[in-house]
Amino acid sequence: MFWPSQNADQLSFYDVAPLRATLERLVDFDRLNASAMRISVGAVNVKTANFVYFDSTTHRIGPAHIIAGGSLPPGFPATEIDGEYYWDGGLVSNTPLQWVLDSRPRLDTLAFQVDLWSARGPIPRNMAEVETRRKEIQYSSRTRASTDQFKHSQKIRNALSNVLHWLPDELKDSPEFAVLSPVADHKVYNLVQLIYRAKQYEGHSKDYEFSRLSMEDHWRAGYHDTVRTLRHPEVLGRPDTSEGVVTFDLAQDGRE
Repeated sequence: MFWPSQNADQLSFYDVAPLRATLERLVDFDRLNASAMRISVGAVNVKTANFVYFDSTTHRIGPAHIIAGGSLPPGFPATEIDGEYYWDGGLVSNTPLQWVLDSRPRLDTLAFQVDLWSARGPIPRNMAEVETRRKEIQYSSRTRASTDQFKHSQKIRNALSNVLHWLPDELKDSPEFAVLSPVADHKVYNLVQLIYRAKQYEGHSKDYEFSRLSMEDHWRAGYHDTVRTLRHPEVLGRPDTSEGVVTFDLAQDGRE
């Protein structure tokens, strides 16, 4: 706790060298970077606090980028990439849905959003619970609020697309049309929200407590929620709402 270091990558509870070795052993990064599948990893610059995306369309993804995306202090140290240090992007946005939705060109999208922290929780009753609740609020993605904002934006985008379609041809050559046209579209989005519900025995150390038993609990919860969600065929159905957006939230909808 009080051991000084000039290097930000030496200040943490855990050593990530075994993690790097595991990634290098299990992941074929040459194949990953050559694939048609796109991968994006969010991180935050420790010095500037700016959010950064390491994206396979603009970067060659390697073990350091993956580790940077999970370098949540104080459990993991900052990760150095090209002379800059990065922490987990969850300090700014834990599930950056907007990065997916704003990608160009816009596409009909089925997105599964996994939150490891729940925005909803009880009122704390002691100082330990205060610390736990603080972390839940800080690290949760507030998915429902973000989704509601996106629905509103998409409804405006669809309406704008209709208005532009009705314009006379002579107005379609205007500079204003050129500005508005790329914003308007009729794409559809299915957003599936899987939000982890912490067990009562999990305390404020759950952002850096990675015991085997804890991880197996998380894996089982994720598998169970995914199976329950995919039992409903409407999850994969094409939206027919005015905004072209449908959300499926197992916890909020109370299915089964």
